[in-house]
Amino acid sequence: MHAPLSQLLAALTSRFSQAGLASARREAEWLAAEVLQIRRSELFLNPQRILTTAQQLRLENFSQRRLQREPLQYILGHCEFYGREFQVTPAVLIPRPETELLVEKVIALARNLPAPCLIDLGTGSGCIAVTLAAELPQAQITATDISAAALEVARENARRLRVLSRIEFVQADMCAPGLSSHVTPFDVVVSNPPYVLHSERAELQAEVRDFEPEQALFVEDDGLKFYRCILKFCEAHLKPGGWAVCEMASPRSAGIEQLFRGAAIFDAVSIMPDYAGLPRHLLARRFPPEQESE
Repeated sequence: MHAPLSQLLAALTSRFSQAGLASARREAEWLAAEVLQIRRSELFLNPQRILTTAQQLRLENFSQRRLQREPLQYILGHCEFYGREFQVTPAVLIPRPETELLVEKVIALARNLPAPCLIDLGTGSGCIAVTLAAELPQAQITATDISAAALEVARENARRLRVLSRIEFVQADMCAPGLSSHVTPFDVVVSNPPYVLHSERAELQAEVRDFEPEQALFVEDDGLKFYRCILKFCEAHLKPGGWAVCEMASPRSAGIEQLFRGAAIFDAVSIMPDYAGLPRHLLARRFPPEQESE
């Protein structure tokens, strides 16, 4: 006879705890809720529920994948970002809470503009571009990524969250010259580019190191490559008075800040901390029109 749900959850929690998963009970509940196609809170309405054989097999498959350190979000196929559910696959990075701070800042900058134009360089899952489209109904947004598979995920998220008509998706390398001929001036250039050095690989969690897309994680040399590309893009396509808003690795925040402060086009550059108090986001304002013309 099959064990009731409460026993299955207890056993799975124990296995996850022994394997060193920090949120063992919560993850066991998320997997069970996905298998049963119910909300996590509904698990407790019928703790004596008996899973079918097919459901038990699926839960065991999910459990084995998690024990091999596959991220929970890839197993579930979705995650929450800024209060909305986004589809995620191994083609895209899993959205992080820190990036919500980046989005909050862009919303604050663009909220009072009548018809802002924004571009998200390296959109991945589309969590930034789609959230901005949902929160700023007056905005028109361009989202680029070098990966066709990532853009497919981003488009699906835009479709599901009903903002597809206001986002133009462009497959392009943010460092490629061809991108510049394709676009018009923007009020905000936002990006969460690859910023992990290959030498830092061993410091990453196994979930990140072994499962998330390398192309979206790692950068060569000194780690500033994509910030130089963003800066060059801003020189050509950021409107006077517009903003560049970027996420970054805290160990390289000083170098990135120096890079933008050294550019002739910005009159204000600042660094915002993340939830842990580490320098995480750069904000740079281009000279307003009256100053640029001087």
